[in-house]
Amino acid sequence: MIRTDLAMPDGDRWPDSLSAPGDTPVALPDGLRTQPRTELETPPMLVPYRLAEAKKTPLSIRVPGVARDIRVKIASARAEWRDAFQLVSSNYQARGYEEPFASKVRFTPYHALPDVVTLVAMLEGRVVATFSMVPDNTLLGLPLESIYGDEIRALRRARRRVVEVTSFAADKDLRLREFRQVFVALIKLGMHYHLSQGGDTWVITVNPRHRDFYTKAMGFVPLGPPRTYSSVQNHPAEGYWFDADLLRETSPKMYGEIFDESLPGEALVAPKMLSHVIRYLSDRSSTAARKTIREVFDQDEFFASPRRW
Repeated sequence: MIRTDLAMPDGDRWPDSLSAPGDTPVALPDGLRTQPRTELETPPMLVPYRLAEAKKTPLSIRVPGVARDIRVKIASARAEWRDAFQLVSSNYQARGYEEPFASKVRFTPYHALPDVVTLVAMLEGRVVATFSMVPDNTLLGLPLESIYGDEIRALRRARRRVVEVTSFAADKDLRLREFRQVFVALIKLGMHYHLSQGGDTWVITVNPRHRDFYTKAMGFVPLGPPRTYSSVQNHPAEGYWFDADLLRETSPKMYGEIFDESLPGEALVAPKMLSHVIRYLSDRSSTAARKTIREVFDQDEFFASPRRW
């Protein structure tokens, strides 16, 4: 299995997420349902929408409750991907998660996988916030799997269809009073997309100082104990998991904001990143990542989607 490093930024006002490799077995998470599930437990208003392969530009959704015209969408153009990964790189380097001048973009082998989607918040043509979603796959696995391996294997045994939320970043131009609304709009789009693809479970790693936000506001449940990540300069991180049912139980207000209404299917279109875009971004990534990105790209072209579900 191909492996590489993957980390998450910690913008000035953005709850950060960290992810990195390693292979340290840990105990199973408390409360994890390990019995096989016979059907997906998803909000009833969501209808699967299968336009991921369509060659259409995803519809952007205006962020409610903010004065400026900020819109969230699934990235679909080279400039959007480039600006998103540049923002991640600048956040990483500013927070010491990546060596200064290590790369122009934070584009990892995980981002080269064909089923990965990157979400962006746009303001006047600029990316002001972003994160990516890595579905469970047979080629690289999940970024946090190398740290929380036992827990991820337990989720698979429970027939969970898992996606990891990774590569958070936010621009300093995003005002404090806008942050929450933009964050919720991105989470809503990401959750609706994952559910529309037949997924049901999310995992993430975050900095311990943001523990209260993720557990109280989002209803996340610990996946395992805190870990130190060498690939992000030994910063600490904690793993969490959740699904829609858990969100409804632990944070009904947030559940209502995310599932109060369905999103139009046109917003859930996720065009594939073309080969020339992957090469363009790879050339601007860190030297250590380029060789593995090339291997991932070759595997993608030959075997198509490596998604586990």
